[in-house]
Amino acid sequence: MSVRSDAPIRVAAALALAAAAACSHPQPAPAPAPEAAPPLAVLRPAPPPTAVAGTYALQAVIQGRTIPAPPPTPTRRPPRGRPATVPLAAVLRLAPTPLAAPDPAVPSITQLTAGVSLPGYTMPPRGRTTQAAAWWPGAGDSVTVRWVITQRNAAASLRGTLSGDTLSGDVWYTLLDTGSEFQLGTFRAVRRRTGR
Repeated sequence: MSVRSDAPIRVAAALALAAAAACSHPQPAPAPAPEAAPPLAVLRPAPPPTAVAGTYALQAVIQGRTIPAPPPTPTRRPPRGRPATVPLAAVLRLAPTPLAAPDPAVPSITQLTAGVSLPGYTMPPRGRTTQAAAWWPGAGDSVTVRWVITQRNAAASLRGTLSGDTLSGDVWYTLLDTGSEFQLGTFRAVRRRTGR
């Protein structure tokens, strides 16, 4: 009498049961589609130099000290025989003309002529009211003005944004030996409009 093994049937039944169990479970959800990258911000081109050029009354707050903009007109005349004493004014002049001798340390190839007077931080030559500087427009409405303070082996810069006739931002100081820089304070410059 032969004994019939039912092992193959059990194996087949187990496989059928496993296949049925696999089919009865929901399939895993497909991986979510990668999110689309946000659109890149479109940088506006630098403003044309003629749109920025002009004379600005400058006011800065440096290490808690306010360097005021000059008064619009003299308040009174000095007594007869005495020379007029003119207080040092904070002034910024930006011209649309290329700088005759570009500064190789400046990161912009566009360097335009500027003059700046910021008492305590500029040293104009004798007979001049402003120190020579370089300025350049940047992306959007950004403007940078930079000048070298030779006696201190340093450079100072105004880095701001133009809005209408107002240029405002930060005052920076750079040590030329090491390249170290730090923020001195803030500034605001308002363009003077000439009479019509």
